[in-house]
Amino acid sequence: MAGSQGHDAYLRNALSKYQYPDLAKRDILQAFSNFKDLRPNVDSFVFNDGNRKELLCLEGTIPVTYRGTTYNIPVCLWLLETHPYNPPMVYVKPTATMQIKPGQHVDANGRVYLPYLHEWRHPQSDLFGLIQIMGIIFGENPPVFAKKTGGPPPRPGYPPGGLPYPLPGGGTPPYPMQNSSQTPYPPASTGASQPPYPSANSSGFMPMPSVGGPTNPPYPAYQPSYPPTSYPSAGAGSGGYPGGGYGGYPPQGSSYPATSSYPGSQGYQPSQPSFATPTTAAMQQSAAISDEQIRLSLVSAVEDKMRRRLKEIFAQAQAEMDALKKTQDDLNNGKTKLDDMISRLRAEQNEVGRSLEILTEKDNEIREALRKMESQNDLNIDDAVVTTAPLYKQLMNAFAEEQSIEDAIYYIGEALRKGVIDLDVFLKQVRELSRQQFMLRALIQKCRQKAGLPEIG
Repeated sequence: MAGSQGHDAYLRNALSKYQYPDLAKRDILQAFSNFKDLRPNVDSFVFNDGNRKELLCLEGTIPVTYRGTTYNIPVCLWLLETHPYNPPMVYVKPTATMQIKPGQHVDANGRVYLPYLHEWRHPQSDLFGLIQIMGIIFGENPPVFAKKTGGPPPRPGYPPGGLPYPLPGGGTPPYPMQNSSQTPYPPASTGASQPPYPSANSSGFMPMPSVGGPTNPPYPAYQPSYPPTSYPSAGAGSGGYPGGGYGGYPPQGSSYPATSSYPGSQGYQPSQPSFATPTTAAMQQSAAISDEQIRLSLVSAVEDKMRRRLKEIFAQAQAEMDALKKTQDDLNNGKTKLDDMISRLRAEQNEVGRSLEILTEKDNEIREALRKMESQNDLNIDDAVVTTAPLYKQLMNAFAEEQSIEDAIYYIGEALRKGVIDLDVFLKQVRELSRQQFMLRALIQKCRQKAGLPEIG
């Protein structure tokens, strides 16, 4: 697929199931603008546990400078559905004429492990920076070397119009052309006089000349020169994909995405080629990358520690704020209750003050009445109670007469019970008194109505 328009149309369809299609598309197009040999492809990726998922893969070659010569290393970058928030899975994908050279950053299946992948954080990390670091790392330790099975290597069939992986600006082609001594990948030889494709021995692989002298065997047993390094699992994880994390360097028996096997890749472990001392530029690039990686690791560690510390401080402060907020609410509720109680107490105090004033006035009146009564020797009962109006006097006289009739009826009944009077006299007197009592009660009721007093129940 050539052209940005073709890439846009293909990526729009390929990233339809991704969680962040716009961010992923921007990251991929940036990589395509700097590395023209990469192309997108949707394929099925098989994880270590057997799960299969349709993922977008960026496959093609990336330029690698080794000892002043530019080689094209075939790679494929599998992008997870959470890209760019999770790192891609990177593999070296050798052709039939290449052999994987396991090392510190590449295992026997071609899986690439880099601190940049382990420390992946968007937006600081992107595909363009990853491919740049891969080019520098592979320039120090090439992940593949040439192997040969017989005569001259077969000329690959190119489609009409040129090479399968053209380099911008007329760069080095990925496969050797006729009359060209440049190989597309580092040869497995350390001597400057070795041809790019030396004659193969009976085993079918390229001989590996030793550095120590001619007495060393041509195929020494491969001994890895690096300890099994492991990185702690990244905080972002791999988006829940089984086997997709960069937790450490897996054993050489780990699975590889569904690809065809390569000739000579089974039953034989190639020896590790000996390389000469890197040039000063390569050493400077290695030191620069190492310092950058160390700086990124330190920054990441400090960020994680500061983030955890800030979370602890924030959680502690939040708990204290919640406790203080609850205390404040309780105090506000208590203040409201106290204000209500104080208001009621003040109202009761005012009521009590008024009651005390009335009580004092009544006490003075009683004392004055007592003083007057003590000064008078003869007291007429009828003059003791004086009404303010004639209606009240009539009401009082009728009530007193009605009460006296009630008493007379009571005592007549007692006389009948004791046998002082007979029944006929009792009935006659009670009938007469009851008639008078009825008339008095009717008079009392009318007087109370005129005076506006409540009725007697």
